[in-house]
Amino acid sequence: MCGMDVKEEVKALWKCCFSDGDDFVDLYFSMRFKEEINRVVVKDGRVVSALQAIPYPMTFYAREINTAYISGACTHPDFRGHGVMKQLLKEAHRRMYEEGIFLSTLIPAESWLREYYAKSGYGACFYYGRTAVELSGLEALDSKCEVEVCENAEAETYDYFNAKMRQRPNCIQHTLEDYRVILADMRLGGGLVMVARQEGEITGLAFCVEENAVPVIQEMLYTTPIAKDMLCRKVLSVYGTEHLEYIHPIKDSSPIFLGMARIISVKGMLSLYAETHPGESFSCHLDGDEAIPENNGYYAIENGECTVGRLSEREYKEYTLESLVQKLFQAEQPYMSLMLN
Repeated sequence: MCGMDVKEEVKALWKCCFSDGDDFVDLYFSMRFKEEINRVVVKDGRVVSALQAIPYPMTFYAREINTAYISGACTHPDFRGHGVMKQLLKEAHRRMYEEGIFLSTLIPAESWLREYYAKSGYGACFYYGRTAVELSGLEALDSKCEVEVCENAEAETYDYFNAKMRQRPNCIQHTLEDYRVILADMRLGGGLVMVARQEGEITGLAFCVEENAVPVIQEMLYTTPIAKDMLCRKVLSVYGTEHLEYIHPIKDSSPIFLGMARIISVKGMLSLYAETHPGESFSCHLDGDEAIPENNGYYAIENGECTVGRLSEREYKEYTLESLVQKLFQAEQPYMSLMLN
């Protein structure tokens, strides 16, 4: 099969399996899809299962790691229930390992898929908060902070967006290329980007869409509290309402589940965890990774270093891939946003 044939077959399979409109599918396959990140299963000369492993950088405490986001995972209805997707995920994880990827992430499209992906080593670890904002609770208008709807946000806003996102310690990041996809998707869905400025300098960004007649800020980054309130005021003004909802990293005791992660390089992740947590000590025994058997084994973290191999004087706690990824992120929940989910 030539490259174009595969792309068109995957696109047709996507339309068969998902309910996305043609405009979104066309956007995805023109801006997001690439042959090098596409993985397929071919039976009887046709693509019956596919996924894309999209590369994303991620801040991991004081470091940056390479991750891959599983997108568009689907199997033709005639071939479901036969382990096709399980095998495809296994092959994708192996390929990630060989490419130096540390972590794989995904957002299950349905709640029942959480259990399904857990069987391939994924653990729930991405959550978010959702807060209602009322006009009456915002600061009064500040003439020093100007907010406008930005029609062409790419050139002037990406540097600010990138800098603020990278201040988050455990967060999926967006390259400039991906940022362009985000903006294109926002335009397609009727979303708006609000930009706050003070003395000409950008002090805040808000990415807003409408859900069930309620404006929802999917991501908001700001330098000062007044910039945050002025962005909210602008959103309320544009949509002609006194109520909006704001999605943000967890700040309360009621997190909402979003996504999952699977460790691709256990040694790599534990070594980085040890470096960034020099005062922590724990030992683990991991078994059951069929896709990447190199991950199975004994690991000990002590004094900022990770030791591989069983030490007779240590006791090892049994971990699965699912429980280990939750262990690594339990102190500070990782975050992802604007993932086209």
